Amino acid sequence: MAASACIDVRHYYVDRVLDLRLGEAARGVKCVSLSEDVFNDHFPGNPVLPGVYLVEGMAQTAGILLERTTGGKRVALMVSIDRARFLGFARPGDQVQFEVTVESLQDDACRVMASAKIADRTIASARLSFSLVERGRLIPPGYEAYWEHTLATWRGEYLDLKDD
Repeated sequence: MAASACIDVRHYYVDRVLDLRLGEAARGVKCVSLSEDVFNDHFPGNPVLPGVYLVEGMAQTAGILLERTTGGKRVALMVSIDRARFLGFARPGDQVQFEVTVESLQDDACRVMASAKIADRTIASARLSFSLVERGRLIPPGYEAYWEHTLATWRGEYLDLKDD
């Protein structure tokens, strides 16, 4: 697969990181839109964001936290999901906030407690475990620029394009 082909992949379940405290916690947000492809089939006339996407949003929020916590040297690879609970639905128009709190952190592993909320109502929660892998083992050199661009966008770091 060419590096440019990766740009077309749409598997982001975090739109932006709102808060990040290195080694401790992070909060991200997903604005659920009816234009997302998943709503073509899930379910016609009753659009509901699948629970696996909520878990992925929690994992991506944790991944951003862990990548920053390790100074960009390691990438979080989810290895287990425990105690997953689904208590409500996310629908088009909802703003889902993902909250993750580090429970344990070593050089090569981490465990977080995560939740997905709409307003103050928890709609999903899980304990997620990650292996922390050296960046070079997981991100091929041809994808480095794309990887950095994605992380910067999640953190709200946009290019300052000024007319000169």
